Amino acid sequence: MPRARIQQTMPEDKSGWHPIDAGPYLEVLFHTDRQPAGREPDQIERPSIVVAVAGKREQALRFDPFSVGAHFHIRPGLAERIPLPLAEGQSPLDATMAFFEKPLRFRGLLALAEEDDVAARLRDEELKNAASQIRTLSAAHNG
Repeated sequence: MPRARIQQTMPEDKSGWHPIDAGPYLEVLFHTDRQPAGREPDQIERPSIVVAVAGKREQALRFDPFSVGAHFHIRPGLAERIPLPLAEGQSPLDATMAFFEKPLRFRGLLALAEEDDVAARLRDEELKNAASQIRTLSAAHNG
């Protein structure tokens, strides 16, 4: 019998996760290099950005701009991963930030996660500010 899929929740252990201010309607957390438990160390950097609607535990979106195999999820745990589209010479983090810096794209992903009400309330400046915070934390991590 196939295993039931469960939508993933926001991390309970917040160590290593940085809260990102994306306005009152979203909870956004950024991890500069999330290493999955039980995995052998490798040379892959695994930054992750998880997004939930404020007041909900379930992740609406997760971006994994890994140095290898960059992808994102809509309703992580319920749907398959989606390869992150990269322009030539574009870093995975830059490709991910395009969703925040072009808010219509971000709203579209939230709508696909069945969060249309929140998508309509988001302010462009808040999403662009979230991208700026993530870029700053990533740059500090990468020295």
